[in-house]
Amino acid sequence: MTFQTTRRTLLGGIGATALGTLAAPYLIRPAFAQSKELNVWSYSGFVTDEFKGKFEKDTGITVNIRPVSDQGEQFNLMVAENGNHSADIVCCAGHRFYQFVDKELLAPIDFNKMTNWNKIDDSIANAKWVSRRDQVWGVPIVLVSTGLLYNKEVSPAAPESWSVMFDPANAGKTTYQIQDFYQIVMNYLGYDGSAASYVDDPQKAQDAVNATRDFLIQHKDKVRRYYDAATEIQQMFVSGDADFAQAGSGPASQIIQEGFAAGYTIPKEGGLAYAYGFNIAKGAKNLDNAYLFLDALIASPENGAAIVRSTGYSSTIKGTDALLNDAEREALGLTPEETGRLSWVDVETAPFIFDLIDKAAEEIRAA
Repeated sequence: MTFQTTRRTLLGGIGATALGTLAAPYLIRPAFAQSKELNVWSYSGFVTDEFKGKFEKDTGITVNIRPVSDQGEQFNLMVAENGNHSADIVCCAGHRFYQFVDKELLAPIDFNKMTNWNKIDDSIANAKWVSRRDQVWGVPIVLVSTGLLYNKEVSPAAPESWSVMFDPANAGKTTYQIQDFYQIVMNYLGYDGSAASYVDDPQKAQDAVNATRDFLIQHKDKVRRYYDAATEIQQMFVSGDADFAQAGSGPASQIIQEGFAAGYTIPKEGGLAYAYGFNIAKGAKNLDNAYLFLDALIASPENGAAIVRSTGYSSTIKGTDALLNDAEREALGLTPEETGRLSWVDVETAPFIFDLIDKAAEEIRAA
């Protein structure tokens, strides 16, 4: 599979284009659980209105969607529920799902209840990063890269280096989410952002994190604002408040497709890649309904294309690319050289490094 990259809506406009119809109806088995409810925590656009409506009509199950905008908030809510989870399905980022697994908030996937697992692209379904402790803990839905979004009116050519984020000429015109940017900056400074080489040397890891923290504090004057929701990036670009941003491929592709003079690239120092997926909460009250929902979600490339158009991210479902138009493919795509600069977040080393990064991020905000 070619990695076609692509958190959401640009001033009410991006993503408002037609999602298209699900040309080939997917098959949904009749609901066999007693409950007629399903509670899903989801990022915007991962469950389209069209899919939700069809699923409810075909099964008689009412799907209650609770919007998610932050992994930390979702994690803290689940921990606070102390095992009595209000959600049946939650939406975890591939570089953070280990936290939910290690805290025993999720249930592993039961493949006996997933008849459509083979509809997921093989390179993704069999990837190491969908597993932990030799079990698969979720259904990957979209692929995400983290790269550089830039204003073409300011920089007609794609910047070759992340140095533009720290250039005095761009002071007050940059934005990033600290944790998502941190490993990239570690690489930019010559450290090992993956932390794989630091696993047996925690002091070396701490020194690298500290040096990166100090560097980001030193260049804090370059940042217009640390963003939380990806809509903030789009709004800052449209308002002229920012010209350069560390951004996910989704909001980047959306703003490009809306006609804004922007480009998206992976600079020479690299970027990150991971997936967002749906995960079943441990002890889910509506477990059978949850499997019906997840199985239907990945059943057709038509739904994959609808998710692409509503989120800007690339779908994991086989056959989706063929349903996209040329403009959509161009906005979602990276060159082979750019794709080669992406590093998949390792879920085995992520717990080790993110604990350090999370602490450093708070110190940067407080500085």
